[in-house]
Amino acid sequence: MRLCSIDLTNFRNYDRLRLDIPDGTHVFHGANAQGKTNLLEAIYLCTCARSHRTGRDEELVKHGCDFYRVSIQFVTDRGLNESVTLEYKHAQTRGGSPSRTIYYNDLEVARLADMMGLFHAIIFAPEDLQIVKGGPSERRRFLDVLISRTDRAYFRDLQDFWRVIGQRNRLLKNLKVNGSFNGRVADRNFSDGRTAFDEDESEPPESEMIFPDPAAQLDIWDEQLASIVSAILKKRLDVTEKLSEYASLSIRHLTSSQEQLDIQYRGFGGLDRDMMSRETIERLYLERLRRSRDDDIFRGSTSSGPHRDDLQLSLNGVEARLFSSQGQQRSIVLSLKIAELMLLTEMTGETPILLLDDVMSELDQSRRSKLMEVIQGHQVFLTCTDTAQIFPSDQILISENIDAAVESGGEDNRSTERDDRTQRDGWTSNIFYYEVVKGTVKPEDRY
Repeated sequence: MRLCSIDLTNFRNYDRLRLDIPDGTHVFHGANAQGKTNLLEAIYLCTCARSHRTGRDEELVKHGCDFYRVSIQFVTDRGLNESVTLEYKHAQTRGGSPSRTIYYNDLEVARLADMMGLFHAIIFAPEDLQIVKGGPSERRRFLDVLISRTDRAYFRDLQDFWRVIGQRNRLLKNLKVNGSFNGRVADRNFSDGRTAFDEDESEPPESEMIFPDPAAQLDIWDEQLASIVSAILKKRLDVTEKLSEYASLSIRHLTSSQEQLDIQYRGFGGLDRDMMSRETIERLYLERLRRSRDDDIFRGSTSSGPHRDDLQLSLNGVEARLFSSQGQQRSIVLSLKIAELMLLTEMTGETPILLLDDVMSELDQSRRSKLMEVIQGHQVFLTCTDTAQIFPSDQILISENIDAAVESGGEDNRSTERDDRTQRDGWTSNIFYYEVVKGTVKPEDRY
């Protein structure tokens, strides 16, 4: 898969940007807060309609504007020319709702689930450290996004899960207060930009539908919930097993076999790593719901399920969240992202685009070289404040070119120097440089 162009309108600090993108490695450099990360964010947004930095579209609109538009054109590994466009508008009237529209090849996408798997990009960003050191919701979101990009049915299962659990929680609270229930069955419409990846157990709005038998109604919700949960957990267990295998291989490669990584899924009743059938999971979860019914009524919420589960990341036999250093956490995240890359390639047949947001400068030379070996052959987008942080020979060759130009009377020897530089830094693809200043992107011809 290769990105060919990107168009931005009123996105973050960009008024208007049109950038044609050749194949190769693209380096966006500049001072902090100029818009480098915003550019990668816009590209990633087209993978699943969710930013890696926020779950609210309103935060992506340039200050003083009432809409944003992001559009990309790309070529699949099968040679198909395709496009994805996202448009978001603030509410136009007081009390109105914002609107978001997604287009695939200029045709409106009716359901968000249908967008999953159209365009594949993987982002490596400083925020990803939260996958290791943050709470369980960070790891659940990482897993949910990964699975949804290869399985649209899974994303629809997530949507159904949050709808049903919202109904169940309303019933539990009403039972706690007065033993009655007033609710409705409805799809959740997150027009503000949130998706099923943004965990939301809030109750649905009130309606006129009255259920006179709360206990019988709770049985109905429990059965629906158990069916949905069994589908979600089965897929999570299957993917976690592969993720653990690939991440373990990746961290051994990055650290020259000095670190060992293991990933286990921690679900209700010790579901971790046991590859149960969906029917078994459904039966066990329904039993769990019935055993915990009194406690759930007392709490007014559902105490177990996919929204309470976790991925346990163990480094060298101990829990990484508690006992790993910052450097080790960074290696774990890189290993997870490389595993994600391997899984997406295997399951979709497409080569994802790689977005590296100020990541290379945080690695030592050994890990940087190992990462380069893995991502060769992909279209890569990098951000940094100083290109020499990524390509150490940049600083050397800038000085060499100045000296050579003086000695040769200004004669241009950049082509030869460029070849030498890429060989020295171990980078074999074409490298394109861009300076980013206050929401403008200026291509450079360095060598």
